[in-house]
Amino acid sequence: MSSDAAMTGAMTGRGQKVRLRALSGLGNKGPACFLAMVGGARLLLDLGEGPDAGRLPPLSGAGRVDAILVTHTHGDHAGALGLRHRVGSPPVYATPLAARLLPPTVAALPLPVRGTVEIQGVPVTTGRSGHAPGGVWIHLGTEDGGILYMGDHSDESALFPFDPPPPARRVILDASYGLDDTPQTERLAALEPFLHAGGALFPVAADGRGPEMALWALEHGVVPAIDDAHRAAIAHLLAEADTALRPGVEERLRRLLDRAKAPGDPRDVTFAAGPNATSGTAAELVERWGGVDGPEPSGPEIVFTGYLAAGTPSRMLVDAGRARYLRWNVHPTLRQLTALVDATGAERVLPAFGDIRHREGWRAAFAPAILEGLDAPED
Repeated sequence: MSSDAAMTGAMTGRGQKVRLRALSGLGNKGPACFLAMVGGARLLLDLGEGPDAGRLPPLSGAGRVDAILVTHTHGDHAGALGLRHRVGSPPVYATPLAARLLPPTVAALPLPVRGTVEIQGVPVTTGRSGHAPGGVWIHLGTEDGGILYMGDHSDESALFPFDPPPPARRVILDASYGLDDTPQTERLAALEPFLHAGGALFPVAADGRGPEMALWALEHGVVPAIDDAHRAAIAHLLAEADTALRPGVEERLRRLLDRAKAPGDPRDVTFAAGPNATSGTAAELVERWGGVDGPEPSGPEIVFTGYLAAGTPSRMLVDAGRARYLRWNVHPTLRQLTALVDATGAERVLPAFGDIRHREGWRAAFAPAILEGLDAPED
């Protein structure tokens, strides 16, 4: 869904025109792409692809863009940066750690992990989002009270820090989980039996929940197996430990690197990239262990914990009953979202990345803030 949010084109008291357009990311789990027009500046917030294969934001009506600000490097937020020539080849801004995780064809300019810079005359404030390596939320200083774009975020991570954002009149929320309100403690309780099931494969994002899940396993008495993608991701985190990790996590991650096994034994608890088993070690292991010989599966339990993208091994294995789906929270629950709306004093909210069928529930939960963007017709 692409729409102009309500109040677009409004003039502030001093004459600054502020407009916000959702090119993609409203009404469903689509690629992130929001265009903020502040005065004469045109800033694109993320430029993603997916998470279902082939989904791209419509850029034909975006016009010229002055800069692209990237919250984090997951594909649905940064996977379409190769299309930036379609909006004038603007500079890309990302935090130093996120910049190292972008393709080598993207030479990103620095965005602070926590701080304020001026981009195209607009004050841009950032803080850590608790979701991914180098991931941040983005606040744009505007004369009408500010725009806060949360990207993907979580304040439940035991690995990634979360910085409370400042007040903002308008907030683009991470509503990926719809109206779900299950806390991480309950998620972990449901997953823990698989640590002791005689072997389990967790296809996960190495640049996201994977290292945290592997650390969780180790601290529950199970020495996990991790692939090279996880080892590389952990090395990146350790290199930026002061800003990328919660206090006290660095030494625990070093212990994980020292003790973790190599993948390949079906009796181990294995964490392997990527999350939908479309590539990498996870794809290799799913191909080896994912079939059924006779009445029972021949390999270990396979457990997916994130979004099941259409047409991928994750969706097909779960639908066939060969794999389990049990969520590990990396996005906020409804209770966390309502607390965020209250804390920021938001008057208008755009619930991004969630199914439009939750619209009335969101409207009630975030009141008296006004819901924006979901009443426009779909393209």
